[in-house]
Amino acid sequence: MAYSFESIAQLDHSKEFARLHQKFNQFNPFKVLRVDQFEIRHSNVLAWLLDPNENHQLGSFFIKKLLSRLVTRVENEEKIEGSDWFTYLYASFSDVEVFREVKTDTNRFIDLLVVVPSLKLVIVIENKFHSNESSGQLEDYLTYTRNRFGADGYSIVPIFLTLTSDTPSYPDYWIVDYHDVLEIIKLHIELHKEAISDSVYEFLVYYTAILKEQLVQDEESIQLALDIYQANKAAIDVVFLSQHSELLRQPRYQKVLEQIGTSTEKQQLVLKQIYEKKKQTIDFIFKMGSNVLREAFLTFVKIEDIPEGTYKVHIQVPNFILPEWQDFAEVIGEPEQGYWLGHGLIIWFERTWDERLKVNVEVGPTPFEKRIKLLTALENQGIQIRPSAKLEGKKYTKIFTKTTVISDWANKQEIVEGMESLYHDTDIKSLFKRIALAIENMDVEMEQKDQLERIIYQANQVIDKIPEDAFIKFAQVYDIPEDNFHIQNRFASFLIPAFRELEKNYGNTREKWWWHNSTFTFWFERLKDDRLKLTLELGPLYADQRQAVIIALESMGLPFASKSKQQTARFTRIFSKSKVIKDWDDEEAIFNEMEELFKDQKNQSIIEMINKLIDNC
Repeated sequence: MAYSFESIAQLDHSKEFARLHQKFNQFNPFKVLRVDQFEIRHSNVLAWLLDPNENHQLGSFFIKKLLSRLVTRVENEEKIEGSDWFTYLYASFSDVEVFREVKTDTNRFIDLLVVVPSLKLVIVIENKFHSNESSGQLEDYLTYTRNRFGADGYSIVPIFLTLTSDTPSYPDYWIVDYHDVLEIIKLHIELHKEAISDSVYEFLVYYTAILKEQLVQDEESIQLALDIYQANKAAIDVVFLSQHSELLRQPRYQKVLEQIGTSTEKQQLVLKQIYEKKKQTIDFIFKMGSNVLREAFLTFVKIEDIPEGTYKVHIQVPNFILPEWQDFAEVIGEPEQGYWLGHGLIIWFERTWDERLKVNVEVGPTPFEKRIKLLTALENQGIQIRPSAKLEGKKYTKIFTKTTVISDWANKQEIVEGMESLYHDTDIKSLFKRIALAIENMDVEMEQKDQLERIIYQANQVIDKIPEDAFIKFAQVYDIPEDNFHIQNRFASFLIPAFRELEKNYGNTREKWWWHNSTFTFWFERLKDDRLKLTLELGPLYADQRQAVIIALESMGLPFASKSKQQTARFTRIFSKSKVIKDWDDEEAIFNEMEELFKDQKNQSIIEMINKLIDNC
């Protein structure tokens, strides 16, 4: 125990600890009055904000914004149909009555009951700031409200308000959280600062500061807490766990339990005094540093070899994208600033209210036109998309969720295994394939659109064609039959026998490609800067066959970029070279340049490798 007390002294002299403690110890009257952590006090503030006739000078701003937030949350999409929300959003709410602690027939108490007689509307709010549900309470509150107001034709909107969007056990409840409350108050302060009295303004600023401490843990504070925990683990564990005996039963704290068990009464009193003096700071450091979900996720990304930049180790919702999704940015668009990892798709893990591990996949707030195309393409692949998700203004659409049981949330290995189980589940693997196919189809449509635009443009231009006679002479010299070449404007494409032979083993392409749908193609192109260019390209074979071709060529020494090996890859140029043509009317000179380009040592070497593919088949 002596070592632990020595480490506690070192902690007390730590500049980093002092800096973090200062952040949590700023003046706030809510803390002075010790009301910041009590659910009933937050319900009192909410009752004040919800009543337009109160002295906060918000009018009906708060209640209208709360109702509009209900409609925009993705978790509530199924409940929107059949509700006349526009009536609510443009009503005056001048006759609102807000009731606190309404006693039900079973002697339970509804946190907040908001009645709007002019709209025949009743809002039931169950406020869970830090507490958990009691068995049957949500159903009880709704039953009581329906019995009391249903006969008079009132619409009843039950709301489950929590810190972090917990899912209610009773499905009729709408979900909203304190992030929404915080944003609504911040918006009002920003829009109406000049019109708000100083006293109300200060009250709201202090209240939002309390919510921010609970909800918005800035990156600097989190990193500071992680650094402090790493350097002072023994001290933090002993001080925190000495006041939380319920956690000491967990096997990972066995050594700390033994240390605390051998301490004297005087030492235990000192631990209590230290903890009470700096409780919030110590709680935060312990929460950040000992977070098992975070530690499990770090192990998970290491196992799955997920590269840095494609994941974020958030303590509540660790999130990541498949590395290959980075290639989709152009097709699906960039999301609004601040959305997860800055990508239009996201995967995240979370701990649910009923102690399960959940994986989610979501489409984010990409530009509306591209978002609609993506959702439609996903729908075409059999992924269920709610019609409301396609409405303009919608930003977030979950397309997959699945959970698994975690029996011991203190057991890092069990959580890692749970993550692995969900990540390798056949349903999510099927989802990933469908996403790839959806985006591939979008990419094809974009390319076809671009191609059509080019054709229309070229139709109105004077086109510099490739000389047909020069190419036909080239085809005759190299025994390329007429059905294996095609001349069109600036292009002259052709196949050598090996390309057709490979079709027997690798098949045709999975989409229309040039005029032949073969494995490879060559083409000459007349460029705008008077160059003649020869290109050899591997086409969009089906993924498995394409991979097999690439692996075989790589084994012979032909390098391929990692992007070419992805399941969604379609076209890969493996040779390209050009020559400036001084006189495009000199067909003999052009034929000679065609020969030179085709006879290029690198090109011939690649052709030799392709021929070996046939021998190995």
